[in-house]
Amino acid sequence: MMRTLIIDDEEYVRLVLEQALREEDCQVTAVKQGQAGIDALQAAPFDCVITDLRMPGIDGRAVLKWIAEHQPDVDVLMLTGHGDVKDAVDAIKHGAWDFLVKETPFDAGVVKVALTKLRTVRALRKENLAARHGGFSRDVIVEGPSQAWQKLKTQIAQVAPSHAPVLIQGETGSGKEIAARLLHDLSRRAGGPFLAINCGAVSRELLESELFGHEKGAFTGATGTKIGLIAAAEGGTLFLDELGEMPGPMQVSLLRFLDRNEYRPVGSTRTLQAEVRIVGATNQDLQELIHQGRFRDDLLYRINTVTLRVPPLRERTEDLTALIDHILQTLRIPGATKRTIATDALQRLATYAWPGNVRELRNVIERIILMSAETGLITQAEVDQVLPKATGALRTDDPANLTLEDIEQRHILRVLDASGGNKTAAAKILDIDYKTLLAKLKKFAIDK
Repeated sequence: MMRTLIIDDEEYVRLVLEQALREEDCQVTAVKQGQAGIDALQAAPFDCVITDLRMPGIDGRAVLKWIAEHQPDVDVLMLTGHGDVKDAVDAIKHGAWDFLVKETPFDAGVVKVALTKLRTVRALRKENLAARHGGFSRDVIVEGPSQAWQKLKTQIAQVAPSHAPVLIQGETGSGKEIAARLLHDLSRRAGGPFLAINCGAVSRELLESELFGHEKGAFTGATGTKIGLIAAAEGGTLFLDELGEMPGPMQVSLLRFLDRNEYRPVGSTRTLQAEVRIVGATNQDLQELIHQGRFRDDLLYRINTVTLRVPPLRERTEDLTALIDHILQTLRIPGATKRTIATDALQRLATYAWPGNVRELRNVIERIILMSAETGLITQAEVDQVLPKATGALRTDDPANLTLEDIEQRHILRVLDASGGNKTAAAKILDIDYKTLLAKLKKFAIDK
């Protein structure tokens, strides 16, 4: 919905515009004076202003100048009479997006045409901003047959239609952003932008500006007004990776936005609103960070309305074939022969612990192609040349020789290790009740 402000001293024009804009699914505010328009802009966020050029007191030029200095992300459509077209063209040179000539009687059709064009332009701007933040350099969702992946996919499909914030947990490289993108694609926001930022890769000062935007002169180097990711993600999803690295003061601002959909650009006195779904991700234990005083407990309670866990690759080795096929199809190595993978090579990869998960798998496959002979088949010997050099350890036994009890015991140990020994959390991850977990620990003598 485009938030539009009408400024015109003619009541008839205001009424015609209001009706036309509401038919175009716009949220409309109408005032009859330039100063009242500036006051409205300071009180609430707008996407577009339609203002008359000639008005008593503060005219359209003055409104345009104020917007250019204080809210340059707002687009201005200038209304003008036939004799003022030259002035209107001059206004475009100074920042107006377009001008509309006032016919007698005033024709609302020209307004609808202009708004259609403006919507397209604003959508392209958001796409450009998204591209700069990795919003459209997206990985394809690779379907896998494993129960772990299918369970996660089912959970995502159940959660996607809601507007609730989501917390995604998982190890580094396991595919938390892929899960967030699937959540977005299955939601009612799929037509809106998906933007992502790594909270641990940006300093506190820059992170605040990246998320909320800033006003000109807000800090050294702020030579102009900047729109933030929250505003750019309007109607879509904002993915906050490495949420546990977010500085304390920023956590307060994020909590306010989650509670009220309100935010304030750096250096501004204006409180703005945006309708954005927040999806956070972390590979850290947020409860432990709360205990250390590094994360707010009220923020955790607010953002983990729904918690999703992305399984590590070692828990979904059935997906290796699909993942490797996708990697081989998408790798772009100049001069490299198109490859497939031999069965024994695939079995060898399945014995690896994959501490770096899917990200490490991609790096290993790329290294094999770069270092091996130019043949059409990746062999076990080629895997053996590269795999021991990767981070992590090879499993010393063949999974085919393990009993179900062996696999169950080792999986419980891995989950306990991943949850820091927290049995309640481990039971939740294993999808069993606490008493059942205690019985299994006793059976396998794990506590001893």
